[in-house]
Amino acid sequence: MNQRQSIQRITRLGILIAIIFLMTFVPNLGYIQTGLLSITTIHIPVIIGSAILGPVGGLVLGTTWGITSFLKVLSMPSTIETAIFLNPMVSIFPRILVGLIISYTTIGLGKLIKNKDLKYALVAAVGTLSNTVLVLSAMFVFAQGGVLSFNQAFSVIITVIISTNGLLELISAVILVPIIIRAISKVIPQS
Repeated sequence: MNQRQSIQRITRLGILIAIIFLMTFVPNLGYIQTGLLSITTIHIPVIIGSAILGPVGGLVLGTTWGITSFLKVLSMPSTIETAIFLNPMVSIFPRILVGLIISYTTIGLGKLIKNKDLKYALVAAVGTLSNTVLVLSAMFVFAQGGVLSFNQAFSVIITVIISTNGLLELISAVILVPIIIRAISKVIPQS
């Protein structure tokens, strides 16, 4: 990689990090409040960046997403969501893995699927589903002894809400990610 390409990668990464911060801290942009739990839209730039910038970019963006979601919870009033995401193993760790999963899925599908729209739609689906599954799993593994104790009925309610939100997040990502990547590719050729 030459110096120009390196500067372009760092610039893209910086822009995406800024977008993640903006979407995190501007109300109802990256996390749309729906009452009990919010619907996430911030996963879309993370998916796009992780797909375009590879594993190092995915690691940085996933980590940024996790840290900003943790910081956001620290600044929120006490709710069920803050109780769940106050644990860094729920708010940060799954998001780091999601960035890496997206990057490696993009690499793997790039060898199998030549249609870029289909490839990026599948990457968006894998990224969104991995976030939902990893956050739910972390929530039930790591939040058990924390601020919030889970009983069976509460667990079912939270799972249904997060799964419903996850479905909306999945649909939006599968539609938007290929469109945005196609638009970006026309303006900024991929290196």
